[in-house]
Amino acid sequence: MNSPAAAGTGWDRLDEVALGSLLATAAATGTGPVRLVGARLHDLTIRLIVDGLPVETTVPGRRGARALRRALRRAGQRSAVAPVIADIGIDLPFPDAAAHVLVCRLDPQTFPFPRHTVRELGRAVSPGGTVVLLAGDQVPWPAGLVDAWAVSAGLSPRPERDTGGALPFAGAVYESRPA
Repeated sequence: MNSPAAAGTGWDRLDEVALGSLLATAAATGTGPVRLVGARLHDLTIRLIVDGLPVETTVPGRRGARALRRALRRAGQRSAVAPVIADIGIDLPFPDAAAHVLVCRLDPQTFPFPRHTVRELGRAVSPGGTVVLLAGDQVPWPAGLVDAWAVSAGLSPRPERDTGGALPFAGAVYESRPA
């Protein structure tokens, strides 16, 4: 997940090893599956399934579901997860405080209103839960702006991470405020 563009700015993207261990730790402390929402999360879904974590993936439309099923079939995990097909353009299809771990690829093509999407993630995560925002291919927002959206949604950046400022958004981990 590291890219030359991210390395050029001095801002590292979340790498797969750190992300996998973070999600395993977060899923072990919570109840329910790791919920992934958005497009192009096939590789992460397969990795979490192979690691033995319960996963629920919500994809935008039939094309995304077909691509996820194809990736699962190629990985030999055909019946491991059934993708949930939902309209995720405006409101997320989760009840309030229903998920302990949420992962979202914040991509302008999937989420045309990113500020509202981050607010919805803050609404859907349980108190003390974890939200992982991954960057899409062409994210036009600075990291400081995404951090501000997260704080206004009741999410706080992990203490070991500096706030983004004007650097391009490259992914971040947020925690929900405890109850």
